[in-house]
Amino acid sequence: MRDILTEKGKAIILNAIGNPLLTNCYLSCREIMDKISTHKIHCFCYEEGIVILIHPMDGLHKMYYFIKSQDVLIPCLVRKIQKDIENYQNLEGTVVTRMPVKNVDILDKLEFHPYKKYIRKQMIPETTKQYEAIHKAETADMDDLNDIYQLLYGTFDIMTDHLVSKAELRTLIEVCQVLKIAIDGELAGVLLFETFGKKSYLRSICVSDKFVGKKIGLSLLYTYILKNLETTKLFYLWVESTNKRAIQLYEKLGYKDDGMQEYIYLYTNKYRINS
Repeated sequence: MRDILTEKGKAIILNAIGNPLLTNCYLSCREIMDKISTHKIHCFCYEEGIVILIHPMDGLHKMYYFIKSQDVLIPCLVRKIQKDIENYQNLEGTVVTRMPVKNVDILDKLEFHPYKKYIRKQMIPETTKQYEAIHKAETADMDDLNDIYQLLYGTFDIMTDHLVSKAELRTLIEVCQVLKIAIDGELAGVLLFETFGKKSYLRSICVSDKFVGKKIGLSLLYTYILKNLETTKLFYLWVESTNKRAIQLYEKLGYKDDGMQEYIYLYTNKYRINS
């Protein structure tokens, strides 16, 4: 039954948390329980030994699974789960792993379709390297909120590119973690980042179509690195595996693969499916 977390289901979640072979969920146990209790996540518990959570987000639904064991998905259970999730639009399942074959097996069995793959890159900054931005980048303020939001959502794939919500964007602007470049009063590009102790995560970088080829992205990256150089020991980001231009740019700056990969699967026929 939906939204009823049974004791057995709770035990399955607690046992699976932190084990990438048993769950694809990155939320903490406290977050999961809070969201279930406040009906922000839809919960399906199955006696056969699996819990399915559906997390409504901006423009899509994310599906998390928690399993008792790898062999739990027998055909009759697969059909039961598919019947429960078939009415959710834009349903996405994601796996972050170093062992793709084992970890995506559950999504394959549920007949989710491979859509995109991202790779994670890390960079240890060189304090002696010269970073010279061609265009001046500034810290964004609240007056830029709507323009930045429109640029992001008009450029990226809402299904899979981990876009910030408007509330998240507002928070990032408040803590000065959004950089912008404006040319003649028009937003040319923007970069969002998050800081976690000595680590800095490049959340999004976006250049307006009108200004592509003018080194806006490079200027944003240089400014971002310089801004965080003294306090950051490790920079990291995720990039789509087929985005060769972006990969070359990041590698030129010193970013290298760290072995982590993110596999995004969709349970829908309404979107382009990559083979």
